[in-house]
Amino acid sequence: MEQQIERSKVVVRWIVAAVIFGAVSYLKRAGSVTIPWSTILTLTAAVAALNLTYWSILRRSSPHWLKYVTTATDVALISLLVLFTGGSASVFYVAYFIVLVSNSIRYGMGMALYVATVYNVTYVAVLGVVSPAGDLTTEAVKILAFWGVALYAGYLAMRFQRYARILESYEETIAKLRAELTGLRPAK
Repeated sequence: MEQQIERSKVVVRWIVAAVIFGAVSYLKRAGSVTIPWSTILTLTAAVAALNLTYWSILRRSSPHWLKYVTTATDVALISLLVLFTGGSASVFYVAYFIVLVSNSIRYGMGMALYVATVYNVTYVAVLGVVSPAGDLTTEAVKILAFWGVALYAGYLAMRFQRYARILESYEETIAKLRAELTGLRPAK
């Protein structure tokens, strides 16, 4: 199951990378971001190389650690994109939420907390390199809001997983009852 989840993340990563590449290119041509083409191409090449590496690993197996590595690198690459496209004012800040929500839904509360922690470290590093204008209250609210979304997404994933287990047990009970009923019926 985990192997299939990670394979789907590879596909989604290609799509998101293509959309973000298109958006960055458009904003660069419009003069809205000043990121050099060399940086755009380097980040895109990094995503492609990592994605091909992940796909290669997933062809053979699905090591437990892979989901943590893929998630951390996704957040780190988003942080680099945010860093190079305006820091705290970057329009690509929302990409963090894609990683958060998609991983929370797939893996639950533990992964939601992991994503929030990695985000916290990398985003604070971005803020350390490119200081935001004004006071840091807005940044603190953004970080707290991210943690709030992480906790809520993790909670929803836990509820969904719980209901899925309950449904599975009901289905097993129904299958057993059907088998028993079939055994009790006289042959025609």
